[in-house]
Amino acid sequence: MLPTLRQVLAMPSFKAAAIEVLAGDVDTAVVRWVHSSEVYEMGGLLSGGEVLLTTGLGLHGRSPEQLTAYIDQLADAGCVALAMEVGRSFLTAPPELVEASRRRGLAFLALHAVVPFERMVEDFHDLMLRRTLGSAQAGEPVWQELLSLVVAGQGMTALLDKVSRLAGCAVDLLDADGRTVERSTTGAERSETERTIHDVRGPTNSLGRLVLCGRATTRRTAVANCAAVAVALELGRHGDVGPRQSLAQSVITDVVGGVLTSHGDLSERLTAAGWTPLSEGHHVLVAAVDVDRQTPVRELADQVRDAVRAVLGSCVVGTAANHVIVLAHGWASASPARVRATFTEADELLRRGPGGSAVRTLGVATPAEDLSGVGAAVAQAREVVQIARRFGTRTGVILARDVGVQRLLAAGTTPASLSSFVTEQLGSLIAYDTAHSADLVRTLDAYLAHRGGKARTADFLGIRRQSLYARLTRIEKLMGVSLDDPAQVVCLGLALTAWRMRTGLDPQAAFERLPG
Repeated sequence: MLPTLRQVLAMPSFKAAAIEVLAGDVDTAVVRWVHSSEVYEMGGLLSGGEVLLTTGLGLHGRSPEQLTAYIDQLADAGCVALAMEVGRSFLTAPPELVEASRRRGLAFLALHAVVPFERMVEDFHDLMLRRTLGSAQAGEPVWQELLSLVVAGQGMTALLDKVSRLAGCAVDLLDADGRTVERSTTGAERSETERTIHDVRGPTNSLGRLVLCGRATTRRTAVANCAAVAVALELGRHGDVGPRQSLAQSVITDVVGGVLTSHGDLSERLTAAGWTPLSEGHHVLVAAVDVDRQTPVRELADQVRDAVRAVLGSCVVGTAANHVIVLAHGWASASPARVRATFTEADELLRRGPGGSAVRTLGVATPAEDLSGVGAAVAQAREVVQIARRFGTRTGVILARDVGVQRLLAAGTTPASLSSFVTEQLGSLIAYDTAHSADLVRTLDAYLAHRGGKARTADFLGIRRQSLYARLTRIEKLMGVSLDDPAQVVCLGLALTAWRMRTGLDPQAAFERLPG
C-alpha cells in the first residue's frame, strides 16, 4: 500500500525542511514516488503520484500565466504535490502557484529550510522498500536479514558477506558479461567446480549473476533466491541501471554512507579496487565533481577517472547522487597551491573531453593525512560543491579553504538563525529593492567586493560617482549603519554571504526580473 502525503512529510528529511502546507489535502493524497527537477516542461515526464521537489529555478521570471500553466501541467500528469524551496529563486511562495494548486487539488508545500533533495528521495526510497517488500517476506528470516542490510544502506560488500555466512560458502557478483565485479570477504570455503548460480534481474533486463561458490543444496538455493532480489535492490538503491556495480563504486558508496570507516577495512577494499598503497607520510587527495542534473552522472565517471589518472596516477572513482567522487594519491607536502594547480590541470582535461560541458565545479577537500580521514574528506568535498552550487559559482576548481566562511556559517547556524541574521542585517535593503526594483543590494555587494573603493565600484556598476554616493547614503539611512565602521562592514559582508547561501541568488542579478 502506498503512503499518504502526510506519512511522507513525517520522514526525517522532510521534517527537517520545515514544510508549510499552503494548499491541498495531505491525508488523501497518495504518493508513488518523490522526484526533483528544475525543468519547466515537466508534465510530460511524470507518470502520476509524484511529489515534485524544486528550487523554482526553472520558474524564475515566468509570467503569472506561465506559472498557472505549469501547475496545470503537473495536475494533468497526476502529480500530487509540488514542494518548493522558498528564499532561493523566490523569496516567498508565488501566489499564482498556490492559487492554481488549490484550484487543481494539488498540494503545494513551501520548504523553509534547505535539505538536499537527494536525501529526501533516498528517504522515500527506503520507506517504499520497507512497505512493499518487508511485509511480503515477513515470515522468512533469510529475507529479513538481507533486506535489513539494504534498507540500512550497508553496501554491497556487507550484503555479499551476509549471503556468504548464510550459505556457508564464498559469493561472487558477476556483471552481464560474466566479469567478477564484487566478491564476499568472509574467507568462507570457495569451490572452483561446484556453483549455485542465480540471475539478478532489473525491471527490464538482467543486471548480472550471483554465484554461490559451493555445492548446490536446498539451503543454498533458497538463500540464492532471496539474495538475488536483495542484490538487485542494492544496485537500484544507488542508481545503477546498468549491469554492474564495480569494486570502486562499492567502496565509494560505503564511504559516503558512513559504513566503511576502519583504516584496515578501507585499505583492503581500496586495494581490491586497484588502489596502490600510499607511500609513508603521503596524503590522500579527495575531490567531488558536481555534474549538471540533466546529465546522468555515471556517464562522466570514466572520464573523470581518466583525467585524474593522467595527472595524479593511482585513483579510485565512484558516484554519489549527482557527484563523481575521487580518491587519489597525494604527496608528503600537499600545499594549497600545489593541490589547486594539480586539480586545475585535471579539470581542464575533463572539460575538453566528451561531456565536459556537463561539469559544474570540482570541489577539493583539505588533504587527508591517511585513510582514516577519507570519510570526513569525502563529506567535506561534497559540501564544497553543494555550497558552490547554492552560492552561484558555476565552474572551476574550489578548495575547501575557498569557501571557509560559507562552511562556518553552515556549520554553526540553524536555518532559522541564519534567516534571522540575514533579515536583521539586510531585511530593509532587500525589501526596498523588491518594492522599487532598485539596485541597493547590488550596490552594497559591489562596494564591499571592491573594498570600499568608490571609483572602482562606480566603474563596475557603470554609473557616475555622484550616483554611487547617493546610493551609499540611502543604504546607510535605510539600515542605520555607517559604511565607514569596519565592524559593521564585516557584518554586512557576512550577511550577504549568508543570503547568497540561503537563496542561491547572485546580488548582482537577484532583482533584475522582479516586478517593480
